[in-house]
Amino acid sequence: MRNEKNCKSLLITIGWINALFAFVFFQLFCGIIAVCMGIVLKSDYHAEKHGLTLIIVGIIGGIAGWILNYLYF
Repeated sequence: MRNEKNCKSLLITIGWINALFAFVFFQLFCGIIAVCMGIVLKSDYHAEKHGLTLIIVGIIGGIAGWILNYLYF
């Protein structure tokens, strides 16, 4: 049980870091990683709230980061 909680918090942390990096660095890669972390959290760890939030933020972050990158560079 304790190991599952540690893995869940690690997946949440990695997912949020990638979701935030999707705005600035490697938009497509980090957005996809955030979405994948959200899917794993939602299906395997039954964390629907965190999983769905990461999926949505990963998609929005990837698209918004790509648009911002296109406008500024």
